[in-house]
Amino acid sequence: MMTNETSLQQNIPERIDRLPVNWVIVRIMLLAGIAWFIESYDIGIIGNALPLINKHYPLNAFSQGWLVAASTLGIVVAIVPASWIADQFGRKRVLIFGTAWYAVFSFLCGLATNIPLLFALRLISGFGMGAVFPIPYAIASEYMPRRLRGAMTGILDSFLSFGYFLAPVLALLIVPAFPVDSWRYLFYIGGLPLLFVPVLIFAMPESARWLQSKGRHASANRIVSALEEYIERRTGKKLPEPERETAVVITEKVVPVGMIFRGAYLKRTLMMWIAFSCILFLFYAIQTYTPTVLIKEGYAVKNAFLVTAIIVLASIPGKYAETFVVERWGRKPTILLFTIVACLSAVLFGSTGTLTKALGLPHIAFLGLASGIILSFFGIGVDPALKIYGAEQYPTRVRETGVGFIEGIGRFLGGALAPFIMSFILSTGGGIPRAYIFVAVVGLVGVAAVALLGSETKGEILEKVSEIAQKKELDGATVSATVSSAEPENG
Repeated sequence: MMTNETSLQQNIPERIDRLPVNWVIVRIMLLAGIAWFIESYDIGIIGNALPLINKHYPLNAFSQGWLVAASTLGIVVAIVPASWIADQFGRKRVLIFGTAWYAVFSFLCGLATNIPLLFALRLISGFGMGAVFPIPYAIASEYMPRRLRGAMTGILDSFLSFGYFLAPVLALLIVPAFPVDSWRYLFYIGGLPLLFVPVLIFAMPESARWLQSKGRHASANRIVSALEEYIERRTGKKLPEPERETAVVITEKVVPVGMIFRGAYLKRTLMMWIAFSCILFLFYAIQTYTPTVLIKEGYAVKNAFLVTAIIVLASIPGKYAETFVVERWGRKPTILLFTIVACLSAVLFGSTGTLTKALGLPHIAFLGLASGIILSFFGIGVDPALKIYGAEQYPTRVRETGVGFIEGIGRFLGGALAPFIMSFILSTGGGIPRAYIFVAVVGLVGVAAVALLGSETKGEILEKVSEIAQKKELDGATVSATVSSAEPENG
């Protein structure tokens, strides 16, 4: 007969999901958010450093393009193997190592003496960024109670947006203070995340769900028990008993990568590859091409960057709006509605110049700004829902591998290939309206993938969502579960 202690050790998912929000969980989420915040600064450095670099090392368009893409290429190369390592050796280790890695190489970028060396260092720093990228929303999905997973991912994702704004703000301060080689100081600041590494070592716990998936039940139990004791001590009330629901926990020491392409997971993998690639393209279209398009439409350079800043800023309340609706409407409705509105506004944004001239309307600036704000609010605001939806598709023991493939494929197709095609369209005559029709069409392909292939995951135990459909297919695995009379989901 199973002892009470053994039952508790095997009941980790239900025990986590019935916890109220408390300072310890908030601290874990804050650490994950700060990890994204400081990483997004490192990602955003190059756009602000490039004009300064160009003064000392004149670059042609080809060289500039490769230098801008260097860290993204590093992310794409590293994200899948790093995610597999996170599934084998733990989320915390990869988060710590990845943060230290990109911080060191970002600092070294400031010491580069030529462009090939700077390119190589940016590429190598991207390996660390790729390792860190999927970790925070895996942590959010594994530590937050299920009723708040989507909302917390939205809050975490807003840390990225704040980090993207930090780079230009610091550039405004540093350039007057250090007129010679000011770009180097931007990279030196990129090394400061090394100071955050000791904080992660001592303050960030390993994922209890991951520990259990590796058969380390006692370690997982210690972490969750400490959470429970803290809450009961602070509230003066005993926590309710965990709900007895279908929660399949499959323990494997080594999980094959091919698992995400097998059985029910194959449909989920294909769905997320298509959806993430297509919908992420909205972010890159906004972040990369808005200034160019506004200047083509007749805006002065200074006004173009000001309008761009306002448009990108709109993504932050968009993400907070997502946190409000994603746990009320569900993942699918949120993704579908936000993306459809963004696609419609993309068409309007691209057609603003043509439309105002055709109708004789004077307020082109207002129309461009308004449609751009809507595009950013919904087109970038949808990202947290998409990310948590991807993390919920896979079981704990292979979650980081699945998420790594989603991020890697998405950033290659949606962050490199699709923007390259858009650049080609923009360079042709009358290309702006057609370019944003292309943006909308690509986004709607992502909508179709979620609508036709996706199933709702809101409010479900992660293990129930992702394991039950597969448990009979996994040979050689040890299954520790309490299965209720509920019908399993085939996802």
